[in-house]
Amino acid sequence: MAQPNLNSRGESVLRTLIETYLEAGEPVGSRLLAKRYPEALSSATIRNVLSDLEDESMVAQPHTSAGRIPTERAYRYYVDRWLKSLPPGPDVEGRLSSTLDGLDLDPEAWARHASRTLSEVMGGVCVALPLPLSQSRLVRLEFVPVGPNRLVAVWVGSLGEVEHRLMENPWQHPESVLTELGNYATAHYSGLTLLEMRSKLLEALRVGAQEGESLRRRLQELAAEWPEDPGAMDPPVLVSGLGRLGGLPEFEDVSRFRDLVAAFEERGRLARLLNAFAGRASEDVQLLLGTENPYFETWPLATAVRTVALGPAGFVTFALVGPLRMDYGRVLGGLRWWSRQVQSRRDRA
Repeated sequence: MAQPNLNSRGESVLRTLIETYLEAGEPVGSRLLAKRYPEALSSATIRNVLSDLEDESMVAQPHTSAGRIPTERAYRYYVDRWLKSLPPGPDVEGRLSSTLDGLDLDPEAWARHASRTLSEVMGGVCVALPLPLSQSRLVRLEFVPVGPNRLVAVWVGSLGEVEHRLMENPWQHPESVLTELGNYATAHYSGLTLLEMRSKLLEALRVGAQEGESLRRRLQELAAEWPEDPGAMDPPVLVSGLGRLGGLPEFEDVSRFRDLVAAFEERGRLARLLNAFAGRASEDVQLLLGTENPYFETWPLATAVRTVALGPAGFVTFALVGPLRMDYGRVLGGLRWWSRQVQSRRDRA
């Protein structure tokens, strides 16, 4: 959809309407808007601006006699236009600071504590997925010799991590061959997990294609020797604060809330959501509004996703989920500040 064509007055009325609706939770009428608007405008002028905003699909009228509410498109415009670098409030910083302790605990235990706190402070549901490094996707692979029979494999992953593994080199591959192997793996297997890369290598060797066969065979030998944690299990999806949604006007209908609970009980759906956005969320908060979220596109929900690194233990991806009537400044500013603090604490550890 094309960018909306809004003049300065249309922008200002839209922002006032959104912020009034976020606060009150009720459709906003022209009289209330006139009271909240920073300049003196008549109700008739406000109604004309609202009509223009409706033509741009920025506001909707749920009932003929009701006021207006923002649309999904309006929320996206609001966030992108005004909330890019909003800092969190001091109360948010203080309450989230409690999660900075215990980062050296088991990742699942820490994620459970952090998700409960995020849900309480931000409101809505917090979903968390601890991601072991085995879930990392390849960005670059390098092999560095450290002696006649040993090497270090350097895995640069999709979540920004750099993992070093000391390995045996019984084949005594020289540095030039190791460099070639790393370049080949990076070019052909970028975006795959280690297990997926192994599978591709084995399949290529089974087919027996001549081109690059020697390189693939050598690389497969190295991949087979890559040390792993044999006790690693698929991590659980953690859900905190689901009951809070039931107290919001958007989900006061019992049957509607029951359907939403059932959707959150589909752990596979939640895991796919978190995995799909984990990489991008390691760089910054990813905000999905309504239909932008392919895993909850039929629900009027806002989802803010952020991935934080826990060092050698791996990563945890968090998703804060609430109605479209979300306090975006609090959530986005809070998540950005909090993730920076987690990273800083890990760097000092």
